[in-house]
Amino acid sequence: MSEQHGTVVIGAGPAGLTAAYELLRHGRSVQVFEADEVVGGISRTVERDGWRFDIGGHRFFTKVPRVEAFWHEILPDEDFLTRPRMSRIFYRGALFNYPLNAMNALRNLGLPEAARCLGSYARARLRPPPDQSHFEGWVSARFGWRLYSIFFKTYTEKVWGMPADRMRATGRRSGSRTCRWPRRSATRCCPGVDART
Repeated sequence: MSEQHGTVVIGAGPAGLTAAYELLRHGRSVQVFEADEVVGGISRTVERDGWRFDIGGHRFFTKVPRVEAFWHEILPDEDFLTRPRMSRIFYRGALFNYPLNAMNALRNLGLPEAARCLGSYARARLRPPPDQSHFEGWVSARFGWRLYSIFFKTYTEKVWGMPADRMRATGRRSGSRTCRWPRRSATRCCPGVDART
């Protein structure tokens, strides 16, 4: 597309609006095309019959200072609400804390399975998998293959619909389909963006 028309962004979800905002901030012309009547993608709230429903993820978490600074630039501090939450995995009749807590996980797995997991973890620390470019290798190097096979493998295959060992650590698989972890963010329309449906 020629420079006079600017950049076209497809989709007014968090990623599209962030891209448009960054381009605008650098003086570029942007057009955002969205198929829906509203912006927000899967990170928006809809109302029906007086009830409000969150569509997709509304929690935002990052350890990257640049990303944190970006969102505080976009949204005022009062728009960030801190809420306690607990995520757990139901596995073999027990609730496991997520992110995994060593004592909780080992207690719920039982002594024989816990011993196998600890042995697997020790092996991974002594001799990490040589190929960590895919999801299985990356997780196994950090938690051991046993915990990977118990918690991560089946979840990944269920969510992404592909063998976990084919998920590249960069978030892409070979072929045209891409796989990324869901973004947890709030969305606000960017001033100056030409958003069209």
